[in-house]
Amino acid sequence: MCGACGCQSKQPAQPAPYIHKSTAAAPTAKDPVATITNTDPCAGQLHDISEPLLLYYLKNHRLPGRLEELRAIPGFESIDLTCPVSKRPYLYNPIGLTTAENRARIICYDPAPSHSGMRWAISIIEPEDDNGPLVTKVIALPESHFTFMGR
Repeated sequence: MCGACGCQSKQPAQPAPYIHKSTAAAPTAKDPVATITNTDPCAGQLHDISEPLLLYYLKNHRLPGRLEELRAIPGFESIDLTCPVSKRPYLYNPIGLTTAENRARIICYDPAPSHSGMRWAISIIEPEDDNGPLVTKVIALPESHFTFMGR
């Protein structure tokens, strides 16, 4: 009967979400931009970083706290941790950013969208048990993936 007299539920108003941009430096007109291709040197660089990352995880059963820890692995002392296009160090977050894939997280990525408006990144899927392998994949993501919803 209340619906007929025009009653409305008294639900608290939800705060409107707002957009928070990544804290990485925004690209400028002077920043280099490369065409994104399967042979992109940045993608190759991130594949090179994935190898010691997998070895580190195999030995320690966890991700390194800092990307520079990968240089302690024999054979990787001089691994380059910078994007060959922007010449900026890759950003690393062992907690990671979520992706559309259920368990995949982005842990290492370009500091700027220097590849046709995209950023190359390393995504990982951690094993469900102690004996499983870490899975890494180098992927290109649009800049919109690095715009976060938050309060």
